[in-house]
Amino acid sequence: MRLKRYVDAARRSVQQHGGGVAGLWSVLGRAVKVMRAMGVHGLLTRLRAASTVRSPVAEPLDVQALPDPVPLEQLQLRVGVMAHVFYADLIDEFAQALARIPVPFTLLISVMDTAAEAQARDRFGRLTNVHTLVIKQVPNRGRDIAPLLVAFREDVLGLDVIGHIHTKKSLYTGSEQERWRHYLLDSLLGSPERIGWILGTLQADPKLGLVYPESYHGVPLWAHTWLSNVPVCEALAQQLGIALDHQRYIDFPAGSMFWARVDALRPLYELDLPLQAFPTEEGQVDGTLQHAVERMLGVITRHQGYRLGILPADGRFTLESEGERNLADLLQTPLPERLQMAALNARLVTVDIFDTLVTRAFLTPAGSREHLAWRLQQTLAVTGFTTHRVSVENQLREKLGRDPTLAEIHTRLADRLGLPGVTADTLIEAELAHERAVLRPRRGVLAALQQTHLVPMTVFSDMYLSTSDMQIVLPPTVKAEIGRWWISCETGLRKDAKASWQQIAQREDRSDGCWLHVGDNEHADIQMPQLAGLLSPVHVLRPSALLDLLPALRPLRHGQGATAAWPEQLWRGLVVNRFAELLDTAPQQLLGRPQLQPSMLGYVVLGPLLLDFLLHATDVAHRNGIDQLLFLSREGFLLHQAFERLQGCHAGAATLVGSYFMASRRATLLPSLQRVEDLPRALQGTYNGSLRQLLQARLGEDAAAIVEATLPGLIGRDVFLPEMSGEVAQWLLPALPALLDLAARQRQAYRTYWAETVGQRTPMVVDVGYAGSIQRNLAQLLQQPLGGCYMALNEGAHALQGHGWAEARYVDGRLTGTDVEGSMLLTHDLLLESLLAAPQGQFNGFDTATGTQRFGAMELSTEGVRVLDEVHQGALQFIDDVCTAISGDVAALSFDPQGVQLPLHCLGSGRWNGGTGLVLLSTDDAFTGRGTVNASPPST
Repeated sequence: MRLKRYVDAARRSVQQHGGGVAGLWSVLGRAVKVMRAMGVHGLLTRLRAASTVRSPVAEPLDVQALPDPVPLEQLQLRVGVMAHVFYADLIDEFAQALARIPVPFTLLISVMDTAAEAQARDRFGRLTNVHTLVIKQVPNRGRDIAPLLVAFREDVLGLDVIGHIHTKKSLYTGSEQERWRHYLLDSLLGSPERIGWILGTLQADPKLGLVYPESYHGVPLWAHTWLSNVPVCEALAQQLGIALDHQRYIDFPAGSMFWARVDALRPLYELDLPLQAFPTEEGQVDGTLQHAVERMLGVITRHQGYRLGILPADGRFTLESEGERNLADLLQTPLPERLQMAALNARLVTVDIFDTLVTRAFLTPAGSREHLAWRLQQTLAVTGFTTHRVSVENQLREKLGRDPTLAEIHTRLADRLGLPGVTADTLIEAELAHERAVLRPRRGVLAALQQTHLVPMTVFSDMYLSTSDMQIVLPPTVKAEIGRWWISCETGLRKDAKASWQQIAQREDRSDGCWLHVGDNEHADIQMPQLAGLLSPVHVLRPSALLDLLPALRPLRHGQGATAAWPEQLWRGLVVNRFAELLDTAPQQLLGRPQLQPSMLGYVVLGPLLLDFLLHATDVAHRNGIDQLLFLSREGFLLHQAFERLQGCHAGAATLVGSYFMASRRATLLPSLQRVEDLPRALQGTYNGSLRQLLQARLGEDAAAIVEATLPGLIGRDVFLPEMSGEVAQWLLPALPALLDLAARQRQAYRTYWAETVGQRTPMVVDVGYAGSIQRNLAQLLQQPLGGCYMALNEGAHALQGHGWAEARYVDGRLTGTDVEGSMLLTHDLLLESLLAAPQGQFNGFDTATGTQRFGAMELSTEGVRVLDEVHQGALQFIDDVCTAISGDVAALSFDPQGVQLPLHCLGSGRWNGGTGLVLLSTDDAFTGRGTVNASPPST
């Protein structure tokens, strides 16, 4: 198995270096250089690391409740604390903190010289709960991390839980970080009760791996990313078998003080890192092995199957599974205000392009490229496009010493592919057309720049698209605001290199540092200009980051992250882009529960769900020889409109006829009654109310009038179904002949309507669903079986047997083992129905004298109808945006059916706030006697 991994790694390496004989010689040449520099052992180590199978880290969703901590007297953990004492003047401060530990523990102390060792031995030796004291002098290398992993490796591995603290001053940052140190120590060692609670919880919860304080308020949001540590973290992750996502925001103990379960960090110790792996101390602020380890602590813990416990900044005895990361600071101030304040001293302003001025329809650039790769495979038979393109781009970057242009990449790529008809021009045209289709202006950022008079702009971008390429792909509203272009493939200067900023500052006569940059990339756009001594940049969050940073959006994260299939990245990307519009224009609406206006609510909640369901319905129709979809009123009102939008770009949907078909349980139940044995069907299910109300709700006003004329003494009696169904059936027997006569006339009217609407086509009904009773009623009154496609069916749909077939997309209660109670869609059925309502009353059947359709009263107010229309327009806009982004490829979309229900669940569970608009919406449930039901979640 190991040999196979080595061979696979070698093959990948050859391919990455050009493939074929040339690639093989390149790899062999590098291998010789590695052996000369590091020996055979070094070569084998690198090969072993390259062959390691790497897996992504699973992110938590909703946190499980914490167990009660184990009492101290029952604590069985072997507890230790490792303290790195670089500043001996803080020994007394640390001794006071450690004296609060209420259980016996091992104390491991690293110091810098003999004097500090003597002072430490005297002061720490007086701590009564220390049963083992080990003090070592260590070189000034690797700061507090090297002593933890190297000097005390064996001591730590002999423990169950290790606390890690150090005399943090961080003088290399320009000032002593005393408040930061005190905050961390107080959070971890603030009192015996706090320490006892942490240790007791670690024993009570065996999956709790790392406990540390929420980030200190002085740690900026953007610092919760990989920054300059990517190369070192990648090398470390490769050894550990972890696949990193460089775009993600991460949780880690900023300041590297924590309590940890030793097993959670065991992979770090198994690396057996030598001290020489850590660089000599030069006051580095980032990019070293010690910085990499600090950022990897949370990732390693989760990769081991443990969870994080983050102590809130307010001192409460609780733990969060993900950090706040100081996001609130960013959400408090609108973007125009941040830009205006930041630009006060600016004499030069530059702006990033991608994710700053424009967004892609896809969640990540990788998702967008995977769609392009899929399209090229379908149209040009190109296989492995993504792998080949990345390989060629990297080779050219190394050869040219700069980012290559798109033309250079595809000239080399076309030669490598060697496919007939696949030229560089073909590939270039395909990629530019794809970018043009998926790019949209980031309107909020553009408006903020215009408002603060920062246009025309100078753009500064690390990109393979040249200025002329940008003119082709960028939306006109964006191009119009750009005055100068600095693009790395043309200038040879990349933003992620500090020297580039310094070189341009000198060229632009901005060595005074009065240069403001605006961008989203935390490393290239934010960290680098600061390290170059420029003004503090304005950080514009890329949309995808919101899935990490906003607790309300975290359920939308896909388990495969940036490697998720492109259809999943498409719908999630469009949804997140809408939330980014709120971030840019009204950020405070994202604090706590995001507040969704009706149009946005329709876009993010209904849009993905409707598109997925209609794609499924189209597939069901073609599989079953159907040529007409009957969208049942009233939920079918929006479904029908959405289907018509879909037909414009979906070839399969375009071959079908879609009709908005008037049908309701009330309108179809009466005409389906043909004999006395059918009467019990009118009395199924639950109902509370009078007999008159029951008849009006289920059979109509005319039926109620017949019964009242026949049985005047019973019409006002209270009815409770299902308990009284047999008794009520007996009541109605005297009126049954007149009722069946009315049913026959209604049946004829319905058959006439059916013939006019359906004719000779083969239809199926399409509806939200549940029991499929309308389909059953139609099949009975038409005396022919029907097919049906539904979002959800419950156990009651068994009654469809013998009346046709039915399929359900999201849950089917007819299937053994189906968790109907756990269905997101059925849990929020009334909310969904209220969002899908039609701007008219319920269809109540036909006037048999005139053949005209009858409708009940409209439940919604004028304002409610307006809100409903905004919701619907938002949902339709989502489908339009998908069609615009990928056109005919819509037919290939395949979504996770559970995933597209998540936005509905977020709204229905109160995680998202539908605002006052949602309160105006309601659904009619007269059939069960509940009447008009407001479906707004109680929390809104």
